[in-house]
Amino acid sequence: MEFTNARLILPNEIQRGSLSVRDGQIHKISKDAKPSAKGGDNVFDLRGGFLAPGFIDLHIHGALGRDTMEARLDAFKEITDFHLKGGTTSLTLTTLAAPQSDIEKTLAAIAPIHNRSIGGSRIVGVHVEGPFINKVRAGAQNPEYCRAPTAKEWQPILKHGKLITQMTLAPELPRALNLIKALRKNGTIASAGHTDATEKELFPAVKAGLNQVTHTFNAMSSLTKKGPYRTAGMLEFGLADDDLVCEIISDGQHVPPVLMRMLFNAKPREQVVIITDATKGAGLKPGTQFELCGIKAKVTTTTAEVLDGRGLAGSTLTMIRAVQTAVEQANVPLVDAVLMATLNPARQLGRDNEFGSLEAGKRADLVWFDNRYQVKGVWLDGELRFMA
Repeated sequence: MEFTNARLILPNEIQRGSLSVRDGQIHKISKDAKPSAKGGDNVFDLRGGFLAPGFIDLHIHGALGRDTMEARLDAFKEITDFHLKGGTTSLTLTTLAAPQSDIEKTLAAIAPIHNRSIGGSRIVGVHVEGPFINKVRAGAQNPEYCRAPTAKEWQPILKHGKLITQMTLAPELPRALNLIKALRKNGTIASAGHTDATEKELFPAVKAGLNQVTHTFNAMSSLTKKGPYRTAGMLEFGLADDDLVCEIISDGQHVPPVLMRMLFNAKPREQVVIITDATKGAGLKPGTQFELCGIKAKVTTTTAEVLDGRGLAGSTLTMIRAVQTAVEQANVPLVDAVLMATLNPARQLGRDNEFGSLEAGKRADLVWFDNRYQVKGVWLDGELRFMA
């Protein structure tokens, strides 16, 4: 298979050229935009469109009224089919704070399809968001299910091994440092989120292995002042520490454009990961109501809100819209925005030798889109999965 007349989005530049695929892998990248073969079904003229690595979403709960916590194969299929059309070729299904039995049921349902596509995006793992989070920063999570970590609860989760790619936790909770160490030993991203931590708790957390910040700016502590002295919260600590990778919900609503630019200016380009945090509302009409483990919410014209108006309820994003927003509202160069949606999350997963960039030998997970950020085609392991 060959893709010609393309603008190839490489890690450090956008280059006119062509790309060939053999046996599901990227075979060769050439600066010659013209096809080497004579037409045929296996030659795609992209007409000057962009060809990028498939997007990788580390934080996605659902879509089309379906949720990861349903623990059903048909729900996983609808969710991944929807997000594939937004250019996402790999994702980590994400849980919510819930009873332990519900979390374990969800993990057991996903385990047989780990590292597989069931028609849509490849399911590369599970992001366990909660329950070990601070109820005072619960956001759209149900505070009833937010609790301090115990080995009795985290050990059954980590028995799933590499299936657990990320866990969001509040580092200030009792026994959180032990949990962080257990996560890193498992090869799991330890991400601080839904947290009220100050720098006093965060320095030892980083030392224990904390290596990411969940949806930066959202559901986290900020600067406090006691008498004449100021103390950094999770937000400032995350922006200042280059060892912490920062997630961002790039919809211009969770983080308005000025604050988006603040994050992109503060962090090296390699230390930001664009996510959707898409919930059940993604793909539904404005005004549609839905529920997240007991929290009622509704879809708006731009995002999703808790029904009582006290906060946001995840997003209605796709990854192509997230990349577009970073470029158009926060003035991020397209090459950087794509890096943040592909190679950076692949590195966090420890799988950047497998996918995440247009390089020979990597999986041919590809997304073709035009100047208006309309996805025209998506390939998974070189196999066409969606064509507009």
